[in-house]
Amino acid sequence: MHQTYKGFILPTDEEEAEINRGIALDPDTWELSDEDFKRLKPFAVHEREMAERGYR
Repeated sequence: MHQTYKGFILPTDEEEAEINRGIALDPDTWELSDEDFKRLKPFAVHEREMAERGYR
């Protein structure tokens, strides 16, 4: 039975490994690092910050 999280079916360990192999083989795709995730913010926040700087 598949494990679920908030209604989403989570991949098995084997499926996850296959997904990661595919990511590694695609030069236009990469996994975000922990540092990348820390820098992410909602688009609305980014848009407001850009507007405050005069980029519209």
